[in-house]
Amino acid sequence: MTELDQEIKEQIPLTLNNEADVVLTPVKNIKAVFKEQLKENVLFLATIAGVVLGITLGFILRQFFTFNDNQIAYFGFFGQLFLRMLKFLILPLIATSLISGIAGLGSNSAGKIAARALTYYFSTTMTAVVMGIILVVIIQPGSGKSSDVNQSFKLPIDTSKYVTTHDTLLDLVRNLFPDNIIEMAFREYETTFQQEYKYHLLYSNGTNRTLRFLPSGLTNSSELTIIKEFDFYKAVGGSRRSLNVLGIIVFCFVFGGVVASMGKEGEILVKIFEALNNCSVKMIKLVMIISPLGIFSLIVATVIEMRDPSQVFARISMYMVTVILGLAIHAFVILPTLYVVVTRKNVFKFAKNMFDALFIAVATASSTAALPTTFECIEEKNKINRLISRFVLPVGATINMDGTALYEAVAVIFIAQLNDRKLEFIDLVVTSLTATLAAIGAASVPSAGLVTMLIVLGALNLPTHQISLIYTVDWFLDRLRTTVNVWGDSVGAGIIDHLSRKEIEAIEMEHRKHDENNELNQNQESAFDAKSNQV
Repeated sequence: MTELDQEIKEQIPLTLNNEADVVLTPVKNIKAVFKEQLKENVLFLATIAGVVLGITLGFILRQFFTFNDNQIAYFGFFGQLFLRMLKFLILPLIATSLISGIAGLGSNSAGKIAARALTYYFSTTMTAVVMGIILVVIIQPGSGKSSDVNQSFKLPIDTSKYVTTHDTLLDLVRNLFPDNIIEMAFREYETTFQQEYKYHLLYSNGTNRTLRFLPSGLTNSSELTIIKEFDFYKAVGGSRRSLNVLGIIVFCFVFGGVVASMGKEGEILVKIFEALNNCSVKMIKLVMIISPLGIFSLIVATVIEMRDPSQVFARISMYMVTVILGLAIHAFVILPTLYVVVTRKNVFKFAKNMFDALFIAVATASSTAALPTTFECIEEKNKINRLISRFVLPVGATINMDGTALYEAVAVIFIAQLNDRKLEFIDLVVTSLTATLAAIGAASVPSAGLVTMLIVLGALNLPTHQISLIYTVDWFLDRLRTTVNVWGDSVGAGIIDHLSRKEIEAIEMEHRKHDENNELNQNQESAFDAKSNQV
């Protein structure tokens, strides 16, 4: 019996004289329940309507009109405002959720739960990568399509930028330990590379010299010829505009653990961050009121901006099939099986309760944009303890990128196949490890996978400019892999909540005892004050 059936049954008056004598008056009560359900889901239904209308209007407009880039940007204006407001609130939401969650768990319990979470994240991401590699090796979507290699399209990233795998991984570690608490809110460390040259000086008398630095004033003349030759790339420390989420997570984890260890002294800080967290959630709920309009705007702009869909899909249809098949297996087979095996609970009910968050992920292509709705679905519908969700979901939205890792592994091997490059077993191992680590470093924003894919391509010495062929369908696949990312975070929260039942029960028991002691102390103080006043 479903929850709706149970609710209807409770509201239907019954007169039972015997087993055959049953009088039901269901009409009025069914209408009441329907209205209540409609009221609770009005925002979700409006969002679905926004998506349908956006797709319809987008295809109608592109059929009869031609728009330039500026005009397309106008269609997406309200969508940009919606995403900007959500991104603005992500920092306070993540920071307050982590600090209040870890402080509530206590340093010992937080360490155990963190170990479970990281084990889950790494194992599922690696499983997704291996699944993608197996599928792309079997299906061979890039074989016989070398004629498509020279296709070029406008890209949002600089593919000529020099990157190295080891420096990128070192940047990941550096960002775990930011040197400025203010700067980590808007900048993160990034190693850049500048070209270094050497200069060959050829004199007319036959003397030759090679210098790394050319003296000022020295130029070509009848007696001297200067030849400039590229020497090497020099690594230079720098930064780029981006929220350093990894640094924020480490800081909040340590800060929350220290607050928990302070005992009574840190209680006021815990209450402050809990209040700030509740405030952030309420502000995000206000922003979500305009989500149907924002998503409608984003969908219209995306559909209008598409190149000829039939031509693009025909060119790389097998690549899309491979990615979609891998994502489907991971989302519908691997993750549900893991959830059922560990928790012994109904995964269909769990998935149904997560539908709102998954729909937002599809519409926005951003894990962070879906995070507020994910919190609501996890805590209110699936009844996951807030102490778990406050830690697991913000961290998962940052480093648990199953869909992105699978997508990158498939895309890189697809490009290798386009270039008739045969990958050895060690190349596949490098791909799996690099794709996993690159996915961890990917920002949870639209099309971040394209940026981190440069790292994986660089690890295998594959041409980076060929990302352009994949970019033509990235807008579509990005939505699917983001949905898998959010689904993976949600399943992880359910599994870790189940595995951490003993710790949670102990913590809640301790909190109840603490509240009872506080209440007793307050009553004693009140009684003492009353006696003092009488005297």
